[in-house]
Amino acid sequence: MKKRDVCGMLVLLVYLLGVGLVTGPSLYQLIVGRLPEPKLELIPFVDIFKVITDSIANHHGAGITLNIFGNILLFVPLGLFLPLFWRYFGRAKCAILFGFGVSLSIELIQLIAGGVTSVDDLILNTAGAAVGFALAKLLLRACTRLAPKRQGRAQWAYPLACWVAVIALATVSDVMTLGL
Repeated sequence: MKKRDVCGMLVLLVYLLGVGLVTGPSLYQLIVGRLPEPKLELIPFVDIFKVITDSIANHHGAGITLNIFGNILLFVPLGLFLPLFWRYFGRAKCAILFGFGVSLSIELIQLIAGGVTSVDDLILNTAGAAVGFALAKLLLRACTRLAPKRQGRAQWAYPLACWVAVIALATVSDVMTLGL
């Protein structure tokens, strides 16, 4: 494992831990045992239109900012980091699919743990990963020295291992908090 891989894994691990904290159930909900009732929303763009129309009707832009832009911005770093550290993710398909997979796993965990599972979140998160990828490509084009030089055999495994570690850590901490 090269220094670049270790550095990338550390950066990605810290970022993914933050994503887990933002998207998971709160510590209070776990301690009190008041997890929200799971809600599944499978019709695309319904939540997005609802947030926009509610924000316009109430003359309040916070809903748009938090829900729509928050979901996009949450995944921009993922799309940015992957191609900067690993050459395997230098193709849009690989980086965006990885972002989609992380978002899908978050939505499935939210469905199980209690919370809103929305296809709109999946769309917005994947769009955020795509924006991050585009920014990475612009950065790599402007400063070619940042580009990863060689591709290892299983570079896709490093980010996947980070995400699995975050899920395992969150599961262990939730179980310990609940005293199961």
